[in-house]
Amino acid sequence: MKLKGKEKNFWWDFARIKDSKNIPNEISGFSSIDSVDDDEYFAALFDRVKIIHSIYFKETKITDETVRMISNIQQLTSLTLMKHRDITTKSLPYLNKLTDLEYLDIWKTEITIKDIHHLNQLQNLKELYVASLGYEFSSHSQMEKDLILEEVITLETILPNCKIYVDHHLYH
Repeated sequence: MKLKGKEKNFWWDFARIKDSKNIPNEISGFSSIDSVDDDEYFAALFDRVKIIHSIYFKETKITDETVRMISNIQQLTSLTLMKHRDITTKSLPYLNKLTDLEYLDIWKTEITIKDIHHLNQLQNLKELYVASLGYEFSSHSQMEKDLILEEVITLETILPNCKIYVDHHLYH
């Protein structure tokens, strides 16, 4: 079946695919960096591909809607969503469904260290990158180190096998 519209554009850009029968069920990884691509554009990927091992998004136009779509991906072990002001705490339930995750980078989103306790299903998580403050404030200031440490101590009971990096500093 011939592809049409945005789906046609996505698959041509991604893998020079013209026919839907050539779309793979599984890919090892996908990345988009500094692009104007949005939720609708990436829907073509997440509607068709069910297994992706690694996803890397940095400074695109994605929102909580893309995170919702990602939550249906199987065998995802590495997810980077850094520098997205429109990824908010509404994404937490979707992220919590990604129980195979070993690596999660949500630095410079609207999800902060104080929200991470909601991710209690991510027991395979080994590394987490998060900001102490939301997107708008993270480049200007940071939480006090004592407050960050208190949050990390609490999180160590929820995510015991995870290294937690807050504003790119490892806390133990």
